[in-house]
Amino acid sequence: MKKILRMFIFSAIALYLTSLWNIGFTVTSDPNLFFKAAILIAVAYYLVVPISKVILLPLNILTFGLVSFGIFTLFLYIMNFHLGYIQIGDWVFQGGTYFGIHLNNVIITEQGNLILSAFFISAIIKLLEFTT
Repeated sequence: MKKILRMFIFSAIALYLTSLWNIGFTVTSDPNLFFKAAILIAVAYYLVVPISKVILLPLNILTFGLVSFGIFTLFLYIMNFHLGYIQIGDWVFQGGTYFGIHLNNVIITEQGNLILSAFFISAIIKLLEFTT
């Protein structure tokens, strides 16, 4: 029971943190829909992706895990376009100078933002799992 609760909390934190920094990634403000989205992310990350890793093991080995990442990205796509729990759209990174490095403006398309969001959601969940 403790692990299930931890999975849900990690998924909710990852959704919230991703929506804070990524302007094109928005989660609904309705708490009921936010919890449903967090539950679906937890199910996808802790159930669907591991099962797909086992079933598609040869492809995962050949692509160094990109197949399972693609399945998680596909799951976010379904949540975005068919369920409506999250909205992923285009956005413009305004750029700036950070630690002496100048970054120009970058237009991130909807598909690029989908991949970027999937990467950061999974990275945040992995980081939270590592710290506990």
